[in-house]
Amino acid sequence: MLIKIYELLLKHFGKQNWWPVVNKKNKRFEIIVGAILTQNTSWKNVEKAIKNLYKNNAFSRKAILE
Repeated sequence: MLIKIYELLLKHFGKQNWWPVVNKKNKRFEIIVGAILTQNTSWKNVEKAIKNLYKNNAFSRKAILE
C-alpha cells in the first residue's frame, strides 16, 4: 500500500530534488555529511561548512577523518 502511494505521488509531482547539493559529483557523500551536520546546527551553517570544506579542498572522507 505504501509503495502504491509513493508511486502515485512520484508520478504526479515527479522527483523533488529535495537536497540542495553544491557539487553534483559528490552528491551522496554531501548528503551524508549534511545530514550529520544538520543534527547539531542550522541548515544555514551546514551550507557554510560544506562550502568551506570544498574551498579548502577538505571535502573527502579521508580529509574529514583526519
